[in-house]
Amino acid sequence: MTLLTYSGVLLSNFYDKRIIQNTEQMIQNIVENKSIRIWSNSKDKAEFDRHKSLLDGSLKSILDDKKISDALHKNGVNALADSDHLILLHDPCDIRKEHSKGLENLGKVRSLDGDIVNGYSTFNTVAIDEKNKQLRLIDLAVYSNGDPHYVTKEELKQYQKGSLQKSQNLQDRLRAKQISQFMEDDTYVNLSRLTHKQLQLSSELFKKDNPHLILTHVLDRQFDGNEYFSFIDKELQDEFVIRLKSSRNSNQSVIDEETHKKHRIKLKDIPFTHSDSLFMDKLLIKSKVYQQVKCLIEWDIYSIEGKDYTAVRISLIDRKGSPIFKEPMLLITNRTVSNPEQARCVYHLYLKRFKIEGVFKFLKNVLGWEDFQVRDFESIKNIIALCFFVGGYFYEIESALTQNHTIQYLCALGDGKGKVTRHYFLKGIAKLLIHKSVEQFVEQQSISPDQFKEMMAFVTLNTTDH
Repeated sequence: MTLLTYSGVLLSNFYDKRIIQNTEQMIQNIVENKSIRIWSNSKDKAEFDRHKSLLDGSLKSILDDKKISDALHKNGVNALADSDHLILLHDPCDIRKEHSKGLENLGKVRSLDGDIVNGYSTFNTVAIDEKNKQLRLIDLAVYSNGDPHYVTKEELKQYQKGSLQKSQNLQDRLRAKQISQFMEDDTYVNLSRLTHKQLQLSSELFKKDNPHLILTHVLDRQFDGNEYFSFIDKELQDEFVIRLKSSRNSNQSVIDEETHKKHRIKLKDIPFTHSDSLFMDKLLIKSKVYQQVKCLIEWDIYSIEGKDYTAVRISLIDRKGSPIFKEPMLLITNRTVSNPEQARCVYHLYLKRFKIEGVFKFLKNVLGWEDFQVRDFESIKNIIALCFFVGGYFYEIESALTQNHTIQYLCALGDGKGKVTRHYFLKGIAKLLIHKSVEQFVEQQSISPDQFKEMMAFVTLNTTDH
């Protein structure tokens, strides 16, 4: 599949040939430069203005995040149409703009060190076919807690109780009016709302023509909450594997002898009914190799608001008998777990979540996901979404990387030295696009072979003076 073929669903949203050409050029520039800096990528101000107007809403038909999401959905559903079981990995990812100050609706996110810095947020979905291991980028939402439309859970709670409307504080009452308008327009945003929408949409899309498809949603511990468990289990009627917080209480309790009050025991501390052990000769964790590691997997029924799920607890123990991590990993699932193999499967499903982190790393390190040079929020959302879409292409063609001779040549051109990967394929495409732009320049400027040879002399070290 070529990049143009992959982009066809997105380009089909437009009828104006100029818009199609400008969109193609912008995508080509991202690949060629491995960057979403549209100013740096543009050959002149006129090209920058054309590309910027595609993103900022100044045209009737723009390249917006909704069109990009729709194209991702169609490409993903088409690619995985014959699947029996899909694993849907959902995860937020911060777009950090630590040193930026004047960007519109700039919010707050966490740095890699855990500090609060400026930035924007995304919520992302990728799908993995359980049988053939294909990975596809399916959807994303770009948002900011600095956007007035972002309504926190606490604000929503206070609004629904009427506290904001009746507040003595003028700012609270004005905010209540704002929230009321956003709710009427159905434009208010928060992570919980985005998560529910995206999970539901992905479930409906994949099961529309394949109602017997098994979907397993995998999420991290910030989605530890019955609102998610119940939604996936009852409303979507899908499976889930979600990591629990270590502070989770169990169904068991004890009476304090002094206060005579009942206290719930932490789930991480109670005995589980079932257990199984795995042994690994070597395990690499954050660049450190552990040898002869014991993996203790325990499972038991865990009830929440009258509904029985299964809790799975995983402890990694080194050869000296010491835990590798301070706390065990706690998972919850609505899958059937009645034997060691099924318990191990739950653990392995959760571990696939790290594949979406690999996607984020590729987008940031190879395509420059955080390096945009636009300031208005509409353009910011759309260029972030476009980068995600372009990244999807390199996962789309992954299965063909080692089989297609043309792709192998492109990897060699990208300095792969025998390695055939997305990274070297992208470098090869970038070089080829540069070659194409040079050819066009030579033709447009009517540069003769001798003149071109003189130009090359400035960059060729082994050129002999005549």
